[in-house]
Amino acid sequence: MTSTFLPAGTLRQHRPLLLAMEAIGWFHMAGKARAEFLRRHGGVNNGYNERQWHQQELLDWVKQRYSGGNLANAWPNTFADFTEKHAERSSGLLGLLQAGHGIVSGVEKNLPGSTSGYLRQAIPHMWLSSPWGHFKRNLLADPPEILSPQGWKQLVSEIHRVLAELQNLGTQNAQDVAFWQRWREGAIGEGSFIRRAFLSTLAETRLPNNDVTLWDQSYVAAALFKSAVAGALLDSNFPWQDGGIKQKTRWRLLTIALGTEHYEARAVKIGDWTGAQARYKSSSTAWLHWWRWTWQWVRCSTGTVPWPSSPSRESGLMNRFRPVG
Repeated sequence: MTSTFLPAGTLRQHRPLLLAMEAIGWFHMAGKARAEFLRRHGGVNNGYNERQWHQQELLDWVKQRYSGGNLANAWPNTFADFTEKHAERSSGLLGLLQAGHGIVSGVEKNLPGSTSGYLRQAIPHMWLSSPWGHFKRNLLADPPEILSPQGWKQLVSEIHRVLAELQNLGTQNAQDVAFWQRWREGAIGEGSFIRRAFLSTLAETRLPNNDVTLWDQSYVAAALFKSAVAGALLDSNFPWQDGGIKQKTRWRLLTIALGTEHYEARAVKIGDWTGAQARYKSSSTAWLHWWRWTWQWVRCSTGTVPWPSSPSRESGLMNRFRPVG
């Protein structure tokens, strides 16, 4: 006898929507990946607004496909609202992005205004640091590729490519999960330009939180956003028109630890140790793939939601979200 896990089927039907929302989460702060953003926060009144970098409607197809039923009134007026209003308070899908962004952004901003002021870095000392406070790179004196004009052009081009490929998969109604997995890995996998670019610059410039890269903040916000949308899709009574979604959305994070010390300690030769590491890495990758694309479930206070992707060990912001002990 077989049984069907109905919520899984519901979310599979909405896979293009969920991945499009995750992509919005990745890119909604892309405007921070410019030297002008760092200079403005370093004290230069250059008039740069990182929220207004988005100029084209690249995701109209997903709105057209998922605008019926409970989602009829869930969309903002334009997709630019996701980039320009992510720090405000709205209803619908924009409100869920605001909730995810607010959780991530608020981690490093629980300080009085006067305190935040004197923790600001000046232009000559705009440092990206490690999670332990070690200065790694002066971003304006020794700028990474992404902070050059050519780097920004390449980033925008890459975002267009990623969203165009997502549209192709979504409009063709691709069912094979391998296609979606390749798209996601090509977009933000370890070798992707977007991941490398976002890891090389800051989302938060103030001390001591100048370890929070644009990748850290965007990646976690995207995972929380996608999870919140999934939970809402499974709730037939979800209040899409409630303007207080940002304050009412809650998550519970589950951490599963798989220790390898025992197997590594049994190694007699270097080859035993490296072999154990390689086997563990391959098995954990396979497990993560199964979890992400087949079940993807944890329980949270707002319902059953997909579990966000595995965080990077070196992420300062993500370490703040990871329970210790």
